Amino acid sequence: MAELDAKINKISERLDELELAVNPHKSEQMDIKLSPREQEVFMILYLSRGKSIQDVSKRLGFTQDRVNLYLMNLMSKGVPVKKEIVDDVLVFSLESEFKDLQARRNILEIDPRIAKTLSMHKM
Repeated sequence: MAELDAKINKISERLDELELAVNPHKSEQMDIKLSPREQEVFMILYLSRGKSIQDVSKRLGFTQDRVNLYLMNLMSKGVPVKKEIVDDVLVFSLESEFKDLQARRNILEIDPRIAKTLSMHKM
């Protein structure tokens, strides 16, 4: 099973490379640089299925205005952040394809200390 998983992962990586060759606009994501605070907000979204600005604000100890600014920065830098209304609340999440790509390649170069700190305290 482990050998089969390794082969599937290798095929998936090759498909990603082919997609980037066919759709060069997606390669722009490879140059995204996030500030440490943007990385923290990203990781909250990455580790969850969706969070409101208020949830992120409470989790990180930031003001809601600051979280909103970081979310807008993520979107303006090309991070595919989805917005949807759930129970009358605006919730933010990441596109699943991007989460998978980030998991395999760390294309955003998230600081391992930030990732570890936030993943230790599950949402």
